[in-house]
Amino acid sequence: MADKNDSVLDKAEQLARRVLERLGSTVDSKLGGRADAALSYREVSSLTARIEREIEANLRPDSEGVKRVAPNRIRVGFTYERATEISQEYLDALAKELKAATYEFIVNRRYTTLAPYTVEATSDLFAKATSVRGYFDGDPAPETGSPTASAKPAAAPHNEKTLELKDSGGRSFRVTLKADSAPATIGRTAGNALQLDHKSVSRLHCSLALKPGGQVVVADLGSANGTTVNGQALAATEARPLNPGDVLGVGDLRLSLIEVE
Repeated sequence: MADKNDSVLDKAEQLARRVLERLGSTVDSKLGGRADAALSYREVSSLTARIEREIEANLRPDSEGVKRVAPNRIRVGFTYERATEISQEYLDALAKELKAATYEFIVNRRYTTLAPYTVEATSDLFAKATSVRGYFDGDPAPETGSPTASAKPAAAPHNEKTLELKDSGGRSFRVTLKADSAPATIGRTAGNALQLDHKSVSRLHCSLALKPGGQVVVADLGSANGTTVNGQALAATEARPLNPGDVLGVGDLRLSLIEVE
């Protein structure tokens, strides 16, 4: 007798195949054929199956007491390292295709949602593996990378912050961070959110990101001369909080965080 899990995996593979086909054409049209860091067939198949399991695990009873109300929000959190390999255009296209594929699962199972169904694909600085979380409108948004959603009351949103950094020569730099966007990079070359033209700074040196709760964090991106906070070096996979008054070391340069708006 066939294992019932076989049909789940078969269906996930079929969905993955269709998702990849649509992703290929979407990304090709947006990026001119450049899909250098596209997800593998196995990764997409795993994501579709995990989203379906997350929906099943979070069903709530309807007005008649039947568990058929599905979570209307799905958040897929990639590790920081994996997300930096994938363009934002690809993440947006992936979320759109995963939404279409997994909403079909909801319809086929005769489930319902109480609000429009959405799928978000994003980066999670603290995740050690790709995470999938399902929740409902009105619930606190889960912290991707945390094993469970926060039980604390939702705080006022901190979706955007502008940092002001000043070097030892008095030059001031401003960087705007958004919680729902990719981290802002610091490096020697043009194209970085903050360009520091100094021989000790790597082409792509470090990054700044804003977490959903409003905390700013900094991570080294494999730089040659390292990144420090108040003189303490960051580990290769570390994302360290950065607060007003802290001194950020980028190679031999020192930048004081003097203001956060």
